[in-house]
Amino acid sequence: MVRFINQLTGGDMWVDETRVEEYKAAGHVPAAEEHPEPEATKPARKSRKKSAAKAAEENKADNAGE
Repeated sequence: MVRFINQLTGGDMWVDETRVEEYKAAGHVPAAEEHPEPEATKPARKSRKKSAAKAAEENKADNAGE
């Protein structure tokens, strides 16, 4: 089995070796060509977004003095 990236959804899919050329012709990309470095080896990014609860708490504190 060969792992491909689905051109429509971007998700992984597994294709039998006998049908690899058929899937390439349909525009799907073998995963080895699409993702040379596995995602798990990349460092995780920290989110800069505040949680809704934290934002509401800060907003409440800001409005308390008015």
